[in-house]
Amino acid sequence: MINTMKMNILSLCFVLLIITSSAVSQTTNSAVRAKFLLEGGVEYGGDEIIKVFFTNGGDQTMRAGQGGYIAAGGQFEFSSIKNFILRTTIGIKYNTTAADNANIRLTRIPITLMPQLQLKHNFRIGLGITTHQSINFKGDGFVQDIKFTSSLAPRLEFGYKWIALTYTPIKYKAESGKELSASSFGIALSHAFSKKK
Repeated sequence: MINTMKMNILSLCFVLLIITSSAVSQTTNSAVRAKFLLEGGVEYGGDEIIKVFFTNGGDQTMRAGQGGYIAAGGQFEFSSIKNFILRTTIGIKYNTTAADNANIRLTRIPITLMPQLQLKHNFRIGLGITTHQSINFKGDGFVQDIKFTSSLAPRLEFGYKWIALTYTPIKYKAESGKELSASSFGIALSHAFSKKK
């Protein structure tokens, strides 16, 4: 059931991305106004995947929820629903260690559907759903590579203009069956591009 839901979300996001490209060319008087959306951010949290020790005596812990990401998608505004916007994005989230002689990394593709209410004074609040696809931990020969799958999870966002605080309570499951918390808090920056007149 979870896999079916994730496929439905993935399909919906791709459909909305296609709608974005066609709807941007329509007039601003249409019932749905679409804008191209870019978003990026950093997130931190989750269970420990690996702890790397350096020759200088330092160490670094890689956690399942941490990493930087960049995403693209669409923002949809509806003339019949005041102060409501719908955002959908697909992107890549990346995390690596500071080791010079190893490229140990964790990559995943977050897909998010985020309805938001626009509040007074440029504040906004959103509660959506997200899934992470193609979750791969690469040990670069130092430790074993691991493939994960993710649960379908809620995503919360509270923003002001182009900056927002985010929280995503999500879990990853390894091929061995072991589950990890990949829940994260983050800061996101975004911009919706209007059609030039």
